[in-house]
Amino acid sequence: MEATMNQGKAEERVEELITEATAVLPDSLELESLGGITANPCDDLANGGAEGPVSVGRTYWLDGLPVEENEADVELLLEFWTDNGYRVTDDRRPEQLSVFVEDEEDSFRMSVQSSVQGDLSISASSPCVWPEGTPEA
Repeated sequence: MEATMNQGKAEERVEELITEATAVLPDSLELESLGGITANPCDDLANGGAEGPVSVGRTYWLDGLPVEENEADVELLLEFWTDNGYRVTDDRRPEQLSVFVEDEEDSFRMSVQSSVQGDLSISASSPCVWPEGTPEA
């Protein structure tokens, strides 16, 4: 059971990743929080099945972007991600406007998805981290 970044650092990293990725989108973009930061328990057997580690996540609606530009905006995000060390884990286009990626260096994951109404959202999540950075004794 190895030390990880703590939950606070993971929360900062998730926000940083979203800020970096959305910087490639048009200036009309407004981020609207979708539920705030989450911390979901991990059932990570690599940590011996111990209780305590969490995966931190955050989702935003991408408001202020014309729906007719959704495919181009998703392509801008995908280009940013592939140029910056992410690998595509799932690309559901053209059936669904959804792309999922993982940072090859730190295993943080990101996605962009379209709702049935055509609204785009962006999400980022951390790998499993210990709330205090180390397993509890």
